[in-house]
Amino acid sequence: MYLLSKVKHKHTSYFLLSMSSALLLSLAWQNFYLLPTIFFGLIPLFMLERKIRVEQPNAKLWVFVYTWLALLVWNIGSVWWIWNASPGGAVAAFFINSLPMVLPFLLYHNRNVKTGTENFWYFIGLWIAAEFLQFHWDLAFPWLILGNVFSYAPILVQWFEITGVLGGTFWILMLNVKLWQFIEAWQEKRLIEERPKWMNALFIWVLLPIFASWYLMPEVNPKGPEVSVVVVQPNIDPYTEKFDGLSPEAQLRKMLLLAEATMDSQTQYIILPETALQGGLEENNLLNESLFQILKGFIAVHPGVKVIGGMDSYKIYEPNEPKSITARKARNSEVWYDSYNTAFCYNGLEGLQVYHKSKLVPGVEKMPYPQLFGFIERYAISLGGTSGSLGQDKESKVFGFSNQLQLAPIICYESVFPSYTSSYVQKGADVLCVITNDGWWGNTPGFRQHFDFSRLRAIENRRWVIRCANTGVSGIINFKGRVVTETEWWKEAAFKAKVPLVQTETYYARHGDWIAWVLMVFGFLSTRFKPIVFTRFGT
Repeated sequence: MYLLSKVKHKHTSYFLLSMSSALLLSLAWQNFYLLPTIFFGLIPLFMLERKIRVEQPNAKLWVFVYTWLALLVWNIGSVWWIWNASPGGAVAAFFINSLPMVLPFLLYHNRNVKTGTENFWYFIGLWIAAEFLQFHWDLAFPWLILGNVFSYAPILVQWFEITGVLGGTFWILMLNVKLWQFIEAWQEKRLIEERPKWMNALFIWVLLPIFASWYLMPEVNPKGPEVSVVVVQPNIDPYTEKFDGLSPEAQLRKMLLLAEATMDSQTQYIILPETALQGGLEENNLLNESLFQILKGFIAVHPGVKVIGGMDSYKIYEPNEPKSITARKARNSEVWYDSYNTAFCYNGLEGLQVYHKSKLVPGVEKMPYPQLFGFIERYAISLGGTSGSLGQDKESKVFGFSNQLQLAPIICYESVFPSYTSSYVQKGADVLCVITNDGWWGNTPGFRQHFDFSRLRAIENRRWVIRCANTGVSGIINFKGRVVTETEWWKEAAFKAKVPLVQTETYYARHGDWIAWVLMVFGFLSTRFKPIVFTRFGT
């Protein structure tokens, strides 16, 4: 990388540094063995920023162009598999997601030009702010939050129970900064005289987080009751069978037969995947729908068993009933309705509970900022839902009957949002249950990454995770982030498991992304003055 910065032709050097960063960041998202490249993947961009600042102090455009090029290629190299679902939607995702990542570099460069110094705390605060934005704005796509890369190696980040995934981002940023400063010291022949400083840095930013992870690793599961579940992965092709081939009744009977062949007398819950019941079920009259009649008959044969799964549902508004902003008018009718991606929990004796997916996929289930991005609708990824924005619940909801298991019904994309997942725990969830359909992308890293993100959610909340996919990978993840049971890709399967219930609450579950606020404040304060913490550990 140092040699690249010495290439004589300016733009050739800029391009090579940009592509070096894109390659290193992309490699880290492939598998565990390449993960270490994340710890120096940003260094070429630091070199790029300095080189442009020295050679062309007023060339902010080139900082934008080459930094954005690096981050765009990283997006493509890491989540290219979105293309399999929709080429147009993928292109929109690549460009829109990479743009906010450029802003920290531009603001960092602008301040460096004005002050003549490199303020890395300021950069870290800006980058954390950009990632924090990905959890909350209408175009939220937190897939490439830097800390998510540790989903391949959860043993390194058991301290996520305190910091959450943004703590992992902070670790990555600090190691990139320290390695870049090490390179600078080597170039300027300061390494020998500054040896104690670099030994301290090695301990603090490399060894200490690993030691903390080992120290916080729970030895045994907290004592408590267990719940017996059967997880069904029907492996119904989303392109040829799910919405256009097998009838909804045939699909449900297939799932129940798989469950019945696996369950035993101790089974308490049967977990079905996202949109297990499809075809559009009317919520005003759910229990009279034919699919719920099938479920009712199944439960009559297996009394006491509860069924949890997903469904494609809609609600019809009464003439004078207040309507949501996502309500739509039926064609050639005065009837207004909302469509939902819904989770349900049904027990014949104790009734039915429903939850409408809250964290909707931009451009697929939700039209983000329609006044500005209405053009995205034509590229919306066809995932078997209806066009336009779906209705949604305003907050998470926990399923539970008679003070028994309190279960978090996390629907697909919601599992990528750490603080939202923790909101279920705050409401008493003993177990996290992710229902999904990961077959849209084919046999690519997409389904694997989505599965592994649940390992981080398990650590953050110290909860066991039940993961049920229509296609993709289903499994059980323990409260340490270790995979206990896992199905094969694109294989019809059903398995039973006993899942311990955990009721302790982690620091992260209670306080959410507190570290984001701390680092953003640190970044702001570092522009005003330099207390010892900034001088010793930052710049």
